[in-house]
Amino acid sequence: MYFIFVILIFVEIVKLFEVNKIEENTIVYEKIPSLRGKIYDCDNQLLATSLPLYLAYFDVDFFKRLYNPSYDFDIKLLESRFNVKIDFNKRFVKLGESFDINVLKQKIPVELRKFVNISINEKRLRLENFGLEQIIGIVRDGKGINGVEKSFNEILSKKQDGEINLKVSGGVTKEASIIQYIPPINGQSIVLSIDTDIQKILYEIAFNSKINYHAENVGIILMETKTGKIRALVTTNNWPDYFMGYIEPGSAMKPMFYSAALDLGVITEDSTFVCKGYIYPDSELDIKISDIHPHGLLDLKEAISESCNVAAVLTSKRIVEEYNNETLYNIFKTFGFGEKTGIELPNEIEGVLNSPDKWSKIEWAYLPIGYSIGVTPLQLITAFNSIFNDGILIKPTLIENSTPKKYRVMSSNTAAKMKKFLKDVVENGTGIFAKIPGMDIYGKTGTSEIPGKEGSYIMTFEGNFSLNSIDYTALVWVTNPEGYSLSSYVAAPIFRQVVLKLKEYYSEDNRMIYVTPGLVPNIVGWNIRQVFALEKYFKVKIVGKGLYVKKQFPEPGSFNDEIVVYLGE
Repeated sequence: MYFIFVILIFVEIVKLFEVNKIEENTIVYEKIPSLRGKIYDCDNQLLATSLPLYLAYFDVDFFKRLYNPSYDFDIKLLESRFNVKIDFNKRFVKLGESFDINVLKQKIPVELRKFVNISINEKRLRLENFGLEQIIGIVRDGKGINGVEKSFNEILSKKQDGEINLKVSGGVTKEASIIQYIPPINGQSIVLSIDTDIQKILYEIAFNSKINYHAENVGIILMETKTGKIRALVTTNNWPDYFMGYIEPGSAMKPMFYSAALDLGVITEDSTFVCKGYIYPDSELDIKISDIHPHGLLDLKEAISESCNVAAVLTSKRIVEEYNNETLYNIFKTFGFGEKTGIELPNEIEGVLNSPDKWSKIEWAYLPIGYSIGVTPLQLITAFNSIFNDGILIKPTLIENSTPKKYRVMSSNTAAKMKKFLKDVVENGTGIFAKIPGMDIYGKTGTSEIPGKEGSYIMTFEGNFSLNSIDYTALVWVTNPEGYSLSSYVAAPIFRQVVLKLKEYYSEDNRMIYVTPGLVPNIVGWNIRQVFALEKYFKVKIVGKGLYVKKQFPEPGSFNDEIVVYLGE
């Protein structure tokens, strides 16, 4: 592609020589612009790329110096073809731009070519659907402004322009020869962990759910359990609230809290609690923490399955009495709350986790039930995921080939017990609407009232499942669904829909096609059916026999209207 690019520049310069009659033995220098690195998803689908963009400018001052009345008709023709009005009070007037230099040159009357300068710039293109634009970010003046474009700006933009030096010789017919060629060095490309197909599936679920439940917002995160790779980041908000906004998680905090209590030894698997439906954390204060209804006598498994607030408050009281407030605080700190996850996106917030010296008298009672704490959805899924990763918290990542940090937050034994409890939540407890016959689904509901908005709720469901021998952890959060007050009836069914749609996707050859006309996608590995679908956007030439694409030309990210497809097994 570099070679073809150089040849095209060479041809254009030779044509320029013929028009402007350059003197013999002239050395001409031409810059070959380098391009910003590309961004791919985990399946090597192109998400962002740069292309050479040609811009045509009319040199008004030069035209005035060489003005001839015979040019008047050509000026009108130029204005008509570019649909512009030339302002003769300006130094330069932009005529137009195109990825194809010939499109511009064909519009310029021959007599006016010497007054038009065509320069080469860089145009950044990106996939702007399914919420990917919030992840990818934008580039302005060659610099990433947000998203991964900003986080990896130094890598993507680490480039160097090339150059070509030509010697013009000959008599009447000018000839040009290359005396020096330095190829451009493009920026490095990066591969994201995002799966565009899955991102689209979950994006559609989120938007449909927002409509169905008349909610303010619906968000979904899908993480690969063992690697921490984020396969989808979805929100119906027009800003990335999954790492720049925080929620009170409600009972979704309990699995992590109980895991720590088990490891500290303040409770056991056989511990029992008595729930009257409410509890006063401090006898001197008229403040009551309530449950939906009295649960009576229940053990730890039932306390988690029924999402009993009283049991969580009693457990927290034991921690504070046997240890101290600092120990309780460190439980939440250990799971990563109150600090950034380190996701490869700019402007991540830390959330809210006050230190014990700033606690109210009964802060210890609210923390285990997910109040008096602000967590980002990304923090919440990261902490919950550790239960299914053998008790090891692994930091989330958006880069496919990264090695994220990880550390143990609970014992393997405790992780196994908690996993068993969370399965019962779905089989018999508050998460029963996430249940799918024939599948092992683990999860926990969470509901919290939005501060200052009586009757408005944040509803969450965090869960784990396996497809194609890969474990996934997912989080659904819904803001203020109309007419609902429990996540069991909102977030849990949405989670079930997520699993079913992904199961359907993995059971068939459902690879989707995302095409910008003229911008060549990466089609290696596509089947013949998908290749035929490309004919809607490109002229497709098929070489060889087989069911799948083993090679293609030109390379992904090129700007062309024709693709040569080489088939194989």
